[in-house]
Amino acid sequence: MKTPLLIAALFFSGLALAQEKKSDSVKTKNIEGVTLTKQIFKKQSDRFVYDVAASPVAKGNTTFDLLKQTPLLSTTDDKTLKIAGKNNVLIYINGRKTNMDSESLVQFLKNTPAENIQKIEVITVPGSEYQVESSDGIINIVLKKKMSDGLNGNMRMSNSQNKYNASSASFSANYRKDKLGISANLNGGENIQPQSYILRNGTDQLKNESVGDIDDPNKNIGGYLNIDYQLTEKSNLALSWNSWANRSYNSTIDLFNTLTQPNSLGVVETTHTWTKNREDSRNYNNSVNLNYELKLDSLGSKFNANAAYLIYKRFQFSKNNTMIPDENGNGYSRPGKTITQNTPQVIKNFSGTVDYIQKFKNDFTLSLGGNFNKTKTDNDTKNFTYQFIDKDGNYNNNPQPAPDFNHFIYDENIYGVYLTLEKKVFR
Repeated sequence: MKTPLLIAALFFSGLALAQEKKSDSVKTKNIEGVTLTKQIFKKQSDRFVYDVAASPVAKGNTTFDLLKQTPLLSTTDDKTLKIAGKNNVLIYINGRKTNMDSESLVQFLKNTPAENIQKIEVITVPGSEYQVESSDGIINIVLKKKMSDGLNGNMRMSNSQNKYNASSASFSANYRKDKLGISANLNGGENIQPQSYILRNGTDQLKNESVGDIDDPNKNIGGYLNIDYQLTEKSNLALSWNSWANRSYNSTIDLFNTLTQPNSLGVVETTHTWTKNREDSRNYNNSVNLNYELKLDSLGSKFNANAAYLIYKRFQFSKNNTMIPDENGNGYSRPGKTITQNTPQVIKNFSGTVDYIQKFKNDFTLSLGGNFNKTKTDNDTKNFTYQFIDKDGNYNNNPQPAPDFNHFIYDENIYGVYLTLEKKVFR
């Protein structure tokens, strides 16, 4: 926009000077170039809106990077997001709640290009239609929709080197033809998340210290598919599908432990152990959402119906070893205790919501709706404990495991209705 305005300014400036020379005028007029800017940040009554499409910082960043730069949002561990003044944060995409687990959601945000984002809404005062606690906040990520016919896309590849090398790649496409719009994304990557710990606690008589490293390798692949169809000028039907798969094999915990405490005679003694744990896990997350929206008038009144289904599977096996010195007090080659744990988990969820919002000219809003939520969780945990040292201090090279089986099945059905009346007192 800046270049045409500058050309126009120069043209009219030259024309004005030419006219003045003919009339022998000594007056001179200077017209400077004008730059039009769009408001990037906007504060509304219940939310803070970041217009990402109008900001240049989106280029080259991921969605997670963009969220960290959004006012009111912060992160301390590069894994979780916080809203100032809120205890919990829920992530919505295009006004609909994401059903991905927290780990999959973070990887999804870190692998989605920020160029795909239209705007970010930080909702600090969620209405009744969001069905959340008053202490919760919502981050609504609105994806771009192609408004003109045609196909466009982008590809992003990145590589970073810290303690370990990490790489990721993402491909996105956006297509529109008449009333049909399709957007899709495929992304994946691999990385090793390292952590170094020094944990100390206790008193003068009882102290415990653990020092060591944790390495968590991850390989993941995921993406989304959004389809929207304009049924009429006022109604729209949208279908979205999100998928994510993660594999973390040979995740290790290596901690050296020092315990200082009085023995049975009251004499303070110091003992050492070495914790060596290994874990293999993989998880799969698939969710589908069907949404119908009908605009009732120009004031913003609308009817909305939404149905969503989620299936989440996680398979985890871990072997936890507590290593002790040998008979001569040297090395840490003997296991004192070994615990193996097999933890499969399956979660299925179906939810449906209906919302009606009527707006009036006198800044009065009536909202009512209802929801249904059904969740089934199946955890089948199997633990085996191998105790190599008996109560008399004797070492057993072939201990018998003590099994511990816990099969947990949880069914939950939630029904809810709401009615909200809102009146704007001050403009």
